[in-house]
Parts: sequence; C-alpha cells; structure tokens
Amino acid sequence: MSATVSAPSGEWTALLGNYDFLEDQQTGLAEGDIVGIGEDYGFFVTYNSAKADVSGQATFGFRLRFDAAGGNSNDVRFNRAAWLGIDADRNGSVDVFVGVNMTGRSNILGIYSPGTGANNSPGSTSVSSTPYRSYTMGGSNYNYRPVNYLADGGTTNDLTPGKKVDPDYYLSVLVPFADIVTFLAEKSISVTSESYVNYVAATSTQGNKINQDISGVNAGINSKETWEQLGAFSPTLTIEGTMIPEPDSAWLGLLGMMLLFRRQRAKA
Repeated sequence: MSATVSAPSGEWTALLGNYDFLEDQQTGLAEGDIVGIGEDYGFFVTYNSAKADVSGQATFGFRLRFDAAGGNSNDVRFNRAAWLGIDADRNGSVDVFVGVNMTGRSNILGIYSPGTGANNSPGSTSVSSTPYRSYTMGGSNYNYRPVNYLADGGTTNDLTPGKKVDPDYYLSVLVPFADIVTFLAEKSISVTSESYVNYVAATSTQGNKINQDISGVNAGINSKETWEQLGAFSPTLTIEGTMIPEPDSAWLGLLGMMLLFRRQRAKA
C-alpha cells in the first residue's frame, strides 16, 4: 500500500496481529511506549513506487503509535530513538535497521547496521552508532502528529485515558528503498519490493541499543528468547505489503486425499 509520510493510517499497511501491550515500556516514559489494540493499530509500513514519489525514487517507511507526545506543551517533539528491524533473509535475526535517533543532540534519520551480536533476540541485538546512510529530515520523509481516529481509523485517539486525557502520537518516516537494497546486497542478501520479510519495531532512550519498548512483546527488553519465540516479529509480508496467503482449505484437503491414495497404492 502506498502512502505519503503524513497520510491517514488507512493508506498505510497495518501489521495485523502485531499489537502492543499497554504501559509495558521499561523506562517510565509514555512517549516511547508503543501502543495498539484491536482496530487501533500500533505498527504500520508502506512502500511507495517511484511513480508515486515526486523524487523519482521508491521509498519505504514505517509508522508507530505512542502513548503520549514527547517534549513539552511548548515544544512537542519526538525525543528518543525508534527502530524498525528487518529480517530480510528470514533466518530469525535482524539484518538492517531503519530508524530515527532524536536522543540527546542527535537528529538523524537513517539506515543502520545491526551490532556485532547475534541480533536474534532483544538481549543480543544492538544498533550501530553510525548510520550507513542518513537523510535530512523534512515534510516529505518525517512526520510526528497526534492520532485522529476520525481520519486515521480505529475507535479512539487515546488508548490509555485513565492516566491522562491526551492523544496518542504517530511517528512516521520514509527512506529511499534503493539504499536498503544496496546495504543488504553488501551482506549478500538480495531483496526486491516483492521479497517476503519480517519486521520488529522498538524504541530506546539511547541511539545504539533497544532499552524501552518492543512492539508485540510484554516488556522483554533484555530477554534471551529469540524474536520468534517472543512473538515480536510481524506477520510475514512483502515489502510492498502483501501478506503470505493463507493455505486454501479445499486444496489442502485434496492434497491430503492424494497423499493417502498414494500410500494405499504403495502398500498394495
């Protein structure tokens, strides 16, 4: 599904089934707590073909929903790091990160290499301090705004109204897809917009690690269980946003009958 960075969430691909637990972030900071439940999705991706992008390049991006705005009432802004890890060869480890680092004095949108660990669990995953590619942030590739369910879809602007009545916030970014392809090619991983991948999303108060929240996981920041064991990976889908089709029950039934028939003939 193709969408601009500021488009309503109905134009983005919602990652079904990969919601997040409310108030499970590890630092006590709601502005880094990814939230999502039911039709109020917390995690989206988009792929925009070159024809849809005025720059002439295909772009790829992600959107996360947070429990509160960062900064203060006079300066509302995202003030931490948000990461999208991509398992491009589907072997259970993160191969590349797309992220925005707004911690301290940093102000970087980029593509990052994973750290030197196994990167197949929260406890073994880190992010390079230096981006492989970085981009000047502007209205075409970065957006931070309150949720408006009347336009975005869902049922509410605030998933935790019992704490404080304030809207949740969306963080959205886009990067050139060709740069992701080039980075992965240097690791001997070939991807196209039709390749199947898995994603994991997380936030941090530091620019080179994951120490705050993981989408789809109840806490678990330092867990040694793998991303797959924790259920942190998104459903499998193409970069373009097409989910792996569910097996057709009628076809599976026919296949089972064919296998049974072959076994019976072999016994005879």
